[in-house]
Amino acid sequence: MRRTAFGPSVVAHIKELKMAEEIKTDYCILGGGIAGILLASQLVSSGKKITIIDQGPRFSEEDRANMLQQSKKDLNDFADYNDDVDPSIITPLSSETAKDDVIEWTNYRLFGLGGTALHFQGIMMRPTEEDMKVRSLFGYGRDWPISYADLEPWLLKAEYEIGVAANEDNPYASHRSGSFPMPGHPPSYFDSEFFAPGLKKMGMAGHSCPISVNSVPYRGRSGCLACRACKFCPSGARYSPDRVHIPILEKHENVEIIEHLSVRRLETNQEGNKIVAAHALRIQDKSEVTILANNFIVAMGGVETARMLLLSADHHHHKDGLGNMGGQLGRGFSDHLSPYITYDMGKPIGNRLGFETMTSDHFRTNADRNEHPTFSLFSSPAMDWFPIGNEATMWSSKNNRLSLDELRERIPRMATIVSYGIENVNTGSMLELDKDILDAFGDPVAKITFKLTDWDMQGYHKFTEVATKLGEAMGAQDISEVSPPGANVGYHPSGATAMAKNPDKGVCDENLKVFGLKNLHIVSNSVFPHMGANVPTLTISALALRLADHLKGIK
Repeated sequence: MRRTAFGPSVVAHIKELKMAEEIKTDYCILGGGIAGILLASQLVSSGKKITIIDQGPRFSEEDRANMLQQSKKDLNDFADYNDDVDPSIITPLSSETAKDDVIEWTNYRLFGLGGTALHFQGIMMRPTEEDMKVRSLFGYGRDWPISYADLEPWLLKAEYEIGVAANEDNPYASHRSGSFPMPGHPPSYFDSEFFAPGLKKMGMAGHSCPISVNSVPYRGRSGCLACRACKFCPSGARYSPDRVHIPILEKHENVEIIEHLSVRRLETNQEGNKIVAAHALRIQDKSEVTILANNFIVAMGGVETARMLLLSADHHHHKDGLGNMGGQLGRGFSDHLSPYITYDMGKPIGNRLGFETMTSDHFRTNADRNEHPTFSLFSSPAMDWFPIGNEATMWSSKNNRLSLDELRERIPRMATIVSYGIENVNTGSMLELDKDILDAFGDPVAKITFKLTDWDMQGYHKFTEVATKLGEAMGAQDISEVSPPGANVGYHPSGATAMAKNPDKGVCDENLKVFGLKNLHIVSNSVFPHMGANVPTLTISALALRLADHLKGIK
């Protein structure tokens, strides 16, 4: 098959550990996803040694080409990066059984250099000012210890560092201090002729979708060629950390990136106020490696970051996990609900570029947050998106007989509307260790208990109401029921190591330093006290850039 990660294709600075038992470095970054890679890209100028460690492999361009070919056979979205990797690389988790207000939580994490940004759509939405102070304004959730104004400069910097294409046409957006680095992609035929007019009839505005897919050539990368194969992007127009920032890091002698090394726990000194070592195992043979560093940064995503702090509990100072002085580690776990509705528009509506070109944030700022959560609206042609098969088949069947001719006619007419993020209040949700289920190395997996309140579900019901009316406004011939019928989660886990002003409210401070530990920082969506209706990637990236300046002593 395509597995080249263990072989001679591994290049300088991306190397397998063969003999080393001990590594010494200045900055040890655990996790080679977008947060860890961006952080390293900013720290490299310090001249200090930086070591990035990831449990997964680095995927080559040959790997991508092979997966692209496989995706043509597997109906687009089914093929993915972790399909053929060693199962021990993919850390499992468990979830409470769905019942009453507890729902089954699945996950769409990806293990490998580049992290989830290897296969993300590239949507780069900002939070709103209100998202960061929901407790003060609306009485639910948790306030951030920093304001939107504090974070905004790094949001802008992240847009330029990554490359975001959008127009400044969003009437619902919070303040910007600068323009986007690239103009937005032109709206599709569907957006211009159906989505925008339908929104206008309902008193809402459509606007360009900010996305990390180049609309024009940018920093040596191609503009989008409309391949409609965004997950593996043959042109390189969609941002991916392993294609953009890792090649830059490789040019610096003070950077080392190590794949296939699984960090199992962090060790503190006798006083319990400093991390002295990270203990890891090689994926291939489970041999031990110890990393000694002056500074440790955990950037392992919304689930594994919290799990690492829990696995690092000791018998003295941190019996309940690192940063858990106030009992907040794992509490407030959150995710977005992502329902969708499918339409038959009655006429051909054109192709999907592979990503959305228009969205509406109307219900991010015009929602009555005392009644229901905020959400965003995305709509596009769905003929190359697998969920439409159910509705198209049902609508093309009569008396339990499927008409293939009618099915062929319907497919080019199909559209979908989805919310990639209905916020939830995360009351009672929890991430903890499941001591009954162990991973490939004998450690407890993360256990997710995800609870929804009546208020949370009101967002789901409001989306269903709005999406149905929007279909009617667009002139849809048929409109499906909302899918899934309960809740669709697993894309944007957050909140389990929240930043706060004190340890009674969270796990790390406003500069992402873990409470009670001098040299341990964390950066991922796990630090979000509250996640609004925006896809979190841009905020994660901004926090990584902000942390880099803090570590370098830049105010």
